Amino acid sequence: MPPDALPFLEWFVRSPWGLTFALLWGALWGSFANVCIYRLPKGQSLLRPSSRCPSCHAPVAWFDNIPVLGFVLLRGRCRRCRAKIGWRYPLVELLSAGLTAALFVRFVDGNQDSLPTQLAHFVVYGHFALVLLVLSAIDLEHLLLPDRVTLPSTLVFFGAGRLLSDVRLADALIGALIGYGVIWLISEAYYRLTGREGLGLGDGKLLALVGIMLGWQALPWTVCLGSVLGSLIAIPWLWLRKRRDKSETLRHIAVPFGPFLALGALLYLLFLHGRSLDELARYMPGL
Repeated sequence: MPPDALPFLEWFVRSPWGLTFALLWGALWGSFANVCIYRLPKGQSLLRPSSRCPSCHAPVAWFDNIPVLGFVLLRGRCRRCRAKIGWRYPLVELLSAGLTAALFVRFVDGNQDSLPTQLAHFVVYGHFALVLLVLSAIDLEHLLLPDRVTLPSTLVFFGAGRLLSDVRLADALIGALIGYGVIWLISEAYYRLTGREGLGLGDGKLLALVGIMLGWQALPWTVCLGSVLGSLIAIPWLWLRKRRDKSETLRHIAVPFGPFLALGALLYLLFLHGRSLDELARYMPGL
């Protein structure tokens, strides 16, 4: 990087334009996340063909593919066949933009490291959050956490974690082993006791990904937060389903746990990861 470029970059990142860029960057990656969510469960290529309407298969023009804005201008319908465009598309783009902005505030604005170190954390953790978002959406729609996402991501973020040096090598490896092992033990015990599948091993691979990126210290928080949030959301939802259809047997309804684990991991990353007790006490004066 030319020496005179660093002061400009410093000014840009510290100005309101830095956060604006983070929002736009997240929305653009959210658009790519929608491609992953739609195509990966079908085993399709992420690169070819270009984006098309699922109903009439007409190519989507670049100006209709602008995150969120394209959906608004088209009023939620395909320009050619007028078929409805699912609300998942703008929602994922908005979630991706919000997550990216939150990570920018956490690891750039709220960090005292050098600018290159701050930006490295922002980029790595931003893509980690994007993978969790993709996995959550696929799990909600298909009750599936595909190996073609979790396994390569585990290897990639293991390497990225070594570059960031936030988590010791031993903590990362222990995190991966415990993350997968705990879910495997629970799943095996549940199957032997009931004769039915309980937690899928995809949840174990997701926890292994979290453990290898954030260390084993993240796993208790991820599981506890995921369980609490899952209970708060799933129990009322199941109760409403039962009220609508009294003949439905709730014990056989599958509830995806992956999105709640991902949410627990993201909350840990945003509020706890890398912070000492003294730092946390500054944010919670009552402690």
